[in-house]
Amino acid sequence: MRAFDFVMTLYSFVYALGVAQILSTVGDMIRAGKRLRFSWLNAGWMLNILLTIIAWWLSLWDLRTEAHWPMLTVLVFFFVACLLYVLARMVSAPIPENGPVDLRAYHQEEGRKYAALFAVDCAFTIGTVFLYGSGSENWIASNWATWPTLVASIAAALSPSRRVQSAAILVILVMWVWYFAALQGAMN
Repeated sequence: MRAFDFVMTLYSFVYALGVAQILSTVGDMIRAGKRLRFSWLNAGWMLNILLTIIAWWLSLWDLRTEAHWPMLTVLVFFFVACLLYVLARMVSAPIPENGPVDLRAYHQEEGRKYAALFAVDCAFTIGTVFLYGSGSENWIASNWATWPTLVASIAAALSPSRRVQSAAILVILVMWVWYFAALQGAMN
């Protein structure tokens, strides 16, 4: 087993937990049915974090040729995986089996927190590109989408305004469309 395979196994488990958290919450939301007051803002953030996990997992493919994996590198990328899991937990509202579920209120109470933590992830993404991905066209291209996403997430973290929150998640989701359609290269 190569070093890349070994560390990717660890990261993949953490990424899988994040994806499972989001998907299980979606299942719980569907099960809640009429008891649920849906929030497009919260759903947008859930989709954003799901896409972030996918993008990070795909981007690590560019490191497959690395012969050496210093402990600092392993820990940096493990930190990212853990941060993404925490974000998945934060955007996934607890859905009780009984009683009303108000996702609008949940986003109003928690949304600025997960937007701020996502801004940390964006800043960390930009930093890791400079430290580890300067030779990867995919990673460099990702920063073209990450800078506007960072600005939008900071705006969402700082403002309780529903209009600012809506504009921020719209910008972020548009950047994801652009990232996956135009910037994310093929896995060769």
